[in-house]
Amino acid sequence: MFSHPQFQYIAIASINTSPSWTLHPFLDIPPGPVLIQSFEESGILHPPIVQQTDNGSFNLICGQRRLYAARHYFRQVSLACLVIQSALPPSAFFLFILTDQQTNGLLSPMEAAFFLHYCLDKMEEKQIAELFLPRLGYKKQTALIHKLTRLTALEQIIQQHIHAGLISDKTAFELLTLSPEDRLSLALLFDYLQLGSGKQNRLLMLSRDLALRSHTTISSLLKQQEFLEVLTHQEMNVPQKSHLILELLQKQVYGRSIDAELEFKEKVKKLQLPGNYEITHSLNFEKDEVYLTETFPDWESCQKHVARNSSK
Repeated sequence: MFSHPQFQYIAIASINTSPSWTLHPFLDIPPGPVLIQSFEESGILHPPIVQQTDNGSFNLICGQRRLYAARHYFRQVSLACLVIQSALPPSAFFLFILTDQQTNGLLSPMEAAFFLHYCLDKMEEKQIAELFLPRLGYKKQTALIHKLTRLTALEQIIQQHIHAGLISDKTAFELLTLSPEDRLSLALLFDYLQLGSGKQNRLLMLSRDLALRSHTTISSLLKQQEFLEVLTHQEMNVPQKSHLILELLQKQVYGRSIDAELEFKEKVKKLQLPGNYEITHSLNFEKDEVYLTETFPDWESCQKHVARNSSK
């Protein structure tokens, strides 16, 4: 059984600020303007969490930006901190981190990814799923742990966009299937065009399909003249550009199929088939085969038809 943590005033110089457990390695350490304004108006209401070492110094567990503000903006030499025991079960240690970070609400997918990444180094999967996944807003499925931690492999700029909600977690998982160059090209385009989750996925799928068919990369594809002309157009606004980019991709991916479909329907029409006959083609005309289907009013009629043709 471990004792409850205690609040203490600690000399800032004695705190080791190595970001071993930060859930935001993709963010700059200096606080943003919103957080600075909060500090200026109300002070640091939420003390950092530290853990005492055997030599009497302290390791920072949570509160990098709070500590930075105290040191660089308010010129403090000591700060009230929550001190946790030097020896804690991993489950209790990570619970302190999660509770601290969730004071502002549920973690972002990127924060959850790094939290679970750290947990995996100290705890069993089943224990993590049971104790933490529900607190993170997920079902108790161990597969989700590994799915989320894969986000830590993404580039820093993409992690920042996921954390800020500019890239949905669904799109982020799809980006993991692409090369670093291609996903960076798409991430920058998502940001420039200010696309929502649905349009992000549509642009990703269309560009990936077209790149595969054209035996090229997505980054090379998006550098083609027709796409550059849209993106650099001086008179079009961003929504117009996003609409036209998606339209161009749609046309290139499905244009041939649409033309082939119209031609196929015209050929079928000329055959003047009976009402119970139907001719269909293979998916996306990938094969030359066509399929003739005859519809019967009941099983008996079908059976008689088969018997007649079998006897010939």
